[in-house]
Amino acid sequence: MNILRFSLLALLITITPTMHAAHGNPSATDTRTVKVYGAGVKSPERTSLARAVSGKKFNTAIALTATVAEVCQVKGCWMILVDGDTKVRVTFKDYGFFMPKDLAGAKVVVEGVLSEEVLSEKDARHYAEDAGKSKAEIAKIKGDQRELGFEATGVLAPKK
Repeated sequence: MNILRFSLLALLITITPTMHAAHGNPSATDTRTVKVYGAGVKSPERTSLARAVSGKKFNTAIALTATVAEVCQVKGCWMILVDGDTKVRVTFKDYGFFMPKDLAGAKVVVEGVLSEEVLSEKDARHYAEDAGKSKAEIAKIKGDQRELGFEATGVLAPKK
């Protein structure tokens, strides 16, 4: 009986990460279904973007889960993550890696540092241009813009 219990436990431990990854959960690191960018995600503790912002988890290393709303269409050098009404612009440590441009809609895990930032009008317009916004939309951007920022050291995203 103990051998049977041990065998079942071993089987569960073996297939659980694959099962999570197969259902679109990038918290697993099964490389058949999850692509690792940058240094990956080392922290076993993850929180939702909305929870991190409401808990004011700024300026400290953290791992977040959220959905990709937008990716820079020029190079993949930034992305916007959303969780309910909360959104954050993610950039990548030392410009060291980029994301696929077709990642919108995917659930990802990012590890890095969350911060509150002020974007100059020039930078805000640059990001709008990279996102493919119209000239009229870009012209509406006036003055400095406040936004949440996240400098990622690593990302886990589902393979396409």
